[in-house]
Amino acid sequence: MSHETPPPPPPSQSGDRLSTIRTYMLIAFIFSLLFMIVWIGAALWTIAAFATLAVFGLAFFVLLPAIVYLVLFAVSVIVFLRIWKMYKAANAGDIATLKATSNMMWAILALIFAGVIPGIMLIIADGPIKQL
Repeated sequence: MSHETPPPPPPSQSGDRLSTIRTYMLIAFIFSLLFMIVWIGAALWTIAAFATLAVFGLAFFVLLPAIVYLVLFAVSVIVFLRIWKMYKAANAGDIATLKATSNMMWAILALIFAGVIPGIMLIIADGPIKQL
C-alpha cells in the first residue's frame, strides 16, 4: 500500500482570472509610468528651448508645443492614477473596486494619452474584469 498524496486542487477560475488581471495591470502601470516620464521630459526640454530661444525672439514658436506637452502630461497623470487604483485593487483582491474602476473609456484614454501598451492592456483586461 502506497500512500500517495493527492495532487493539489486546480486554482479556481476567478483566482486564475485575477492573476491574469494583475499581470495586465502591472504591465499597464509600468508603461504608463514610463510614458508619463516621457511627457514631462518633452515638456521640460521644450521649456528649456523656450528659455534659450527667448534671447533671439523666436520663443513664440516653442511655447505652444510646451503647453501641449504639459496638458498631455496632466492627462497622462490622471490616467496613471486610475491604472494605479486598478492595480492596487487587483493586488488586494478587491473585485468590487476593480469592477467599479474598469471602464472602456479609461482604456481608450490610456490608449491616447498614456501610450499604446497601457491602453491595450486595459482593453484586454476589461473582459476578464467583467467576468469576475
